[in-house]
Amino acid sequence: MDEIETSMPARERSRWSVRLGQLRLRFRDPGLESAYRSDRFRHDLGNIRFGFLAGIAIWVAWGLLLRPYMLALSDQRLDLLMRFGVFIPLLLVGLGLTFTRFFGRVWEWVAVAIAAATLLFWVFYVSRISTLPAEYGYIGVILITAFTYALLRLRFVLVVLVTVIGIAAYLPYALTAPYIIPVSQVLATLYLVSFGMLGGLAGYRTERFTRDLFLRERQLEQERTRSDGLLLNMLPGAIVERLKTSSGGRIAQHIDRVSVFFADAVGSTEQAARSSPEAFADALDELFRTFDKIADRHGLEKIKTIGDAYMAVAGAPTPMPDHADAALAMAVDVLAEAGSIRWPSGDPIVVRGGIATGPAVAGVIGDRRFAYDLWGDTVNLASRLEENAGPGRVLVAESTVGELTDDRYEFGPSEILEVKGKGPMTVRILLGRHTSVPRMAPLAVEVE
Repeated sequence: MDEIETSMPARERSRWSVRLGQLRLRFRDPGLESAYRSDRFRHDLGNIRFGFLAGIAIWVAWGLLLRPYMLALSDQRLDLLMRFGVFIPLLLVGLGLTFTRFFGRVWEWVAVAIAAATLLFWVFYVSRISTLPAEYGYIGVILITAFTYALLRLRFVLVVLVTVIGIAAYLPYALTAPYIIPVSQVLATLYLVSFGMLGGLAGYRTERFTRDLFLRERQLEQERTRSDGLLLNMLPGAIVERLKTSSGGRIAQHIDRVSVFFADAVGSTEQAARSSPEAFADALDELFRTFDKIADRHGLEKIKTIGDAYMAVAGAPTPMPDHADAALAMAVDVLAEAGSIRWPSGDPIVVRGGIATGPAVAGVIGDRRFAYDLWGDTVNLASRLEENAGPGRVLVAESTVGELTDDRYEFGPSEILEVKGKGPMTVRILLGRHTSVPRMAPLAVEVE
């Protein structure tokens, strides 16, 4: 798989010698060769079964059509015996094996064995039939070998192997049988060699095409996986799936209850002025990566970062019954873990946050650089609470506290906060979990 490269068709053709043996048509990478054969078998299993069924039908039809022209009773008896006692049972065995679990590992050699056995028995059969013309023999060899690449779709080297077996088995008989006239011997030789070469060429070109197609499909799958990975880094998985099936690029949904969490790094403007751009960006990157891990831990969806602010939501795009609990759990862990990360100056990072619960509208809009976003009063309130929170504190709206079904979290007393655009609102300070005392980030006044 590592040998597959994104390139133009001309470059692809120029790299065949690097990836593929020209004569045997075999990938030099064993893993790639094994993947190709598995993929080929999976796609050709239906054709293999059809090939065995078609072969059985042809044996029956030819027997019925040729029986009136077999003038000797011994020929008719031999024909019945060989046709229904050897040729058709061989195909039935092959058809039955296609339904076994191990067939995928041995199917090519099973097909070669059936074809080789059929050819050998065919030469024996035609050498004993006295009332049909000599052409009957080599036409049968041609049809049997054509069966291997037209219906069974064997690999090129195996098609050549079967063809060689057929020619090697029939020509010695045809050239030594006293009742076959010289012109028929010449025709048999010309037809078998010519059809053998044409069949080998057809098998070679067909297999080379299928291998090239296999490589291109693998390359497309890699690109698709890479594209999906990039999308999943920008959008929630549920939204990516909706975009794939959506006729347009716009997606919107109304969600009855979500909990929105905002957090930002206190004093980041001053720290940016005191640090190099690279060092400051590294500190923020470490902080937001930590937030990402916490969001994943509690099932929140990261929405975006705005400067030094981080926004996440619980309950969108997929509803959560315990969205308020999840948002509070993230807030507690953010406070506990942010202090372990330091600015380039050596000061520990202090964060503050806000949480609000309520309805929201979510979706993807725009044509370029689109992203999944959230809108509504709940988002605005969470943002305002974060702006009004003290360093190392998270303000929680009363609507969020009311969503809780137990007393797992500890809050400060209710306070009235004048919120811009909303007026006076009841809020509480998140103190931590009742079961454990959170490792709070140090307050800004403690940071020198």
